[in-house]
Amino acid sequence: METSILIGSPSPRAQQVRNFLKQNNLQAWIAWRPEELLMLSGYLPFWGASFLIHFADAEPVLFVPQIEPRDHIPAGLRVQEYPWGDLKCSDPYSVLVSAIGTELVHARLSAEKVGMNPGSSRIALPIQAAEQIPIPEGFAEQLSALTAKPDAQRQSAFADLYLRKTAEEIQAIRLANRVANVGLDAFFENLQPGISEADIAAAVESAIYRQIDRDGIFHSRGWAMVQSGPNSADAGRFNRSTGRRLENGDLVLIELATCVNGYWSDLTRTAAVGSARAEVAQILGLVRDAQQAAIDGVSAGVSAGYIDALAREKIAAQGLSSFFTHHTGHHVGFRYHDPGFLIAPGVSAKLEPGMMITIEPGAYVPERGGGARIEDNVLVTESGHEVLSRMEGSKRT
Repeated sequence: METSILIGSPSPRAQQVRNFLKQNNLQAWIAWRPEELLMLSGYLPFWGASFLIHFADAEPVLFVPQIEPRDHIPAGLRVQEYPWGDLKCSDPYSVLVSAIGTELVHARLSAEKVGMNPGSSRIALPIQAAEQIPIPEGFAEQLSALTAKPDAQRQSAFADLYLRKTAEEIQAIRLANRVANVGLDAFFENLQPGISEADIAAAVESAIYRQIDRDGIFHSRGWAMVQSGPNSADAGRFNRSTGRRLENGDLVLIELATCVNGYWSDLTRTAAVGSARAEVAQILGLVRDAQQAAIDGVSAGVSAGYIDALAREKIAAQGLSSFFTHHTGHHVGFRYHDPGFLIAPGVSAKLEPGMMITIEPGAYVPERGGGARIEDNVLVTESGHEVLSRMEGSKRT
């Protein structure tokens, strides 16, 4: 184990996390999921094999693999290496567990005072996004032995930390949306007969990747899923680019996940190739109206179910309610889909300032050979809302 390296000052969210720990009778929290590390410390791991102890009243300790890049580790963390990636070490995870245990002993913390998210729910991707790290059998149990028994109320309170973004996080999500708009510009530029869905998706992802090294961006990645013509009528069930080539009159839908420096946007656009046929043009216009009605209703204190109803009622009024097959939105920012309540029928949870949600109604009608969805990222503010994903300078918003 190398000597610790001391760098910088705490992250802006640190006090919120400390409040969570004290309110839940904890003195530390162990995190490893990329979005948890980002939220607790502002750090996005490269390999996805980094671990953090966030103390209530002491500097956080970040354990990183020996081969982890150091160029974007933020200030305010005490960094320790462990021998993941060292060919001479056959069991780096045992070394890691021992090092974490040593830190907790030095802090005089019993397991009952240390929390961790033990679940295996969906997680955000590290920078190296091709595969999950190969965590060995038994490692989770070793780590869990250092922490308190799972507590549903405590886990729910931790998930609530995702819901209200800080000013610094909002700016980071704003940047992710700006980069996503670069990708959407490439989408609209390629809406021509004869171009394949896969060709368009490649152009979008390439445009997003090329934003690296601009405006402090060290990681920029997009996942574009393009569906055209009859394929767009299936977009309520799945999103997948194929080799189908665009034809005049098609509706073309792009579902676009974008990650910039660890923060996410989730956008969808639908547009026509040339002049849309009347039967699909009506779908697109209706979805636009439904989305705007829902966005107009976003403000602090209103329920998620109320926002969903604003969109759903517009579509139902045109007899297409059965073709709106999903919720109207979800939380976004630390992940493609953050934890938290959905913007869905009957959800009574209220919107609060600082929440970042998507508004994404859709209608997918196989009998008409097309479907549409439009999705934006909307910040709930003290005075109403702000649509982060509609930006000046973008060709089509």
